[in-house]
Amino acid sequence: MPTTEVARAGRTDRRKTRTRGALIGAAQRILARRGTIEVAVQEITDEADVGLGSFYNHFTSKAELFEEAVLELLSDFGAALDAACAGMTDPAEVFAVGIRLTCRLAGSQPEVARILVMAGPQFTVADRGLAPQALRDIVEGVRAGRFSAPNPALALAVVAGSVLAFVQIRLSGAAGTGRLTDEDADDLAATVLTTLGLNPTDAHEVAHRPLPMLAAPR
Repeated sequence: MPTTEVARAGRTDRRKTRTRGALIGAAQRILARRGTIEVAVQEITDEADVGLGSFYNHFTSKAELFEEAVLELLSDFGAALDAACAGMTDPAEVFAVGIRLTCRLAGSQPEVARILVMAGPQFTVADRGLAPQALRDIVEGVRAGRFSAPNPALALAVVAGSVLAFVQIRLSGAAGTGRLTDEDADDLAATVLTTLGLNPTDAHEVAHRPLPMLAAPR
């Protein structure tokens, strides 16, 4: 292929990538603001600042776009968790950090937290995002002898339900007669670690270690 055609193809690919990224970003913002996918395609393309016809060059439906938007957001957050835990050698600490930082989303990144709560149950069975990452960490904890979870999928269900409920309650601003705090997130992590087999003293110590820094969202 001549050099000019290669350059032209490269520009086209970059333009397609930018347009797709703009549509996904628009869907994420709409989800965070509105909590629904019941919007017109025109509204999505207006938010993305792209032409209406561009939508169907990348997605067959709104449902496909919003599914990809959620998966990308959760995958990005999961990658940030992995980066924050780089160098940690205790699988129990890695798992606890994931719980503690995810629960803190309601305060630190409420727009992400709202999307997580809205889409969470559906994406606990996805092959991308936080669910497979959490399952991986449970399996690693079992392999290392830190967890005793005969059925990792059942353990994932317990953890996912607990974390999603925590984030939902914190977003709502109240839990019974009190409010949930960052310290409560740490206590939840300790409770989960106990459920997975750590003794209470060990679980409390692991779940209250200093938290690593989490990279700012893109």
